[in-house]
Amino acid sequence: MTRILFISAHAPTNYYPQAGQKIALRHLENYIHTGAIVDVVVIANQAEITAATDLISLVGNHLYTYPLKRWDKVISCLTHLHIPLKFATRWQNIVAKQLLQLLQTYTYDVVHFEYPHAAVYLQYVQPLINSPATKIIISVHDLIFQSFLRKAEKNHILGIEAAKLFQYEKNLYSAAKEIWVLSQKDRDILTSLFAIAETKILVNPPKINKFFSQIKRHPANIEHKSLLFWAAMDRPENEQAILNFVDSCFRYLLEKDPNFKLYIVGAKPSAKVLTLATEQIIVTGFVEDPTPYFEQVQIGIVPLLEGAGIKLKTLEMLAAGLPVIATTIGAEGVDYANKNLMVNDNFDDWVKLIHQFCEVKKFY
Repeated sequence: MTRILFISAHAPTNYYPQAGQKIALRHLENYIHTGAIVDVVVIANQAEITAATDLISLVGNHLYTYPLKRWDKVISCLTHLHIPLKFATRWQNIVAKQLLQLLQTYTYDVVHFEYPHAAVYLQYVQPLINSPATKIIISVHDLIFQSFLRKAEKNHILGIEAAKLFQYEKNLYSAAKEIWVLSQKDRDILTSLFAIAETKILVNPPKINKFFSQIKRHPANIEHKSLLFWAAMDRPENEQAILNFVDSCFRYLLEKDPNFKLYIVGAKPSAKVLTLATEQIIVTGFVEDPTPYFEQVQIGIVPLLEGAGIKLKTLEMLAAGLPVIATTIGAEGVDYANKNLMVNDNFDDWVKLIHQFCEVKKFY
């Protein structure tokens, strides 16, 4: 029987608001559905692990969880200065000991690293693998180097970390037998920038929950001049995006027409986001059923300025039938040919485009 060691830098679960955890769960479920025995090692924040009751039900006593505390991350970064910070946060000696025990006990057909920073254990694991047939897979949600490189445009100190990340990630991807990416764009970056052979790369697009394609939108129910930002609000790039959008675009829309309304829907909005709340800006926090927002809001927005990788929030709004306006980063990995997607990086243009969208019935 096939046996797989699945090492994840976040808890694979449907019960946490971020998209990556859901993608990780799909990958894990696919292995289990083949009949394989899967030992799962999770190094993640306590909140994720606590939320992941579906993961516990799925793998039972084959699950090994290691909650991370902020101080654990700091110590790990300070004691592993040769490792880029994003990767160093996931290194824990207790996890290394558990991996040693598992690899000494079992022969694995696949060692799978979910998220690039889970592969911080790759060099440690490689000498312990006792079969030359074992396949090492890295599932890449985001190219971490790319994300830091974009941040370095505003903070040059991060350029040093980006250079460190580039070499570190290149070494990891070169050592893997197979690399999974979510979009053709990421595959192109791996081949052109990291010089990874195309034959090693599998494009494995995320599956969109059928909930979104089942949304029923009808012109009579659309709230005219309403906008939706649908995101996990505890992620810094989402907070930055909506704060900038309100300051650079939405306030000018209100000057043109005070009837515009913005819905910010997603769990764990920060104090800064909560202070945006007015009659025209509704900050919902977590909602059990977001159906009414997808049925009624006129336009979806994805004004991201930072981040890397495919944006599930964009795909979900498009699947629900919303017209979407996004920045280049917000539309990353998404088919630009989609007739309901407008991509623009100039927020002065956004004011004009949104105003025009709301006056044209075909965008209902």
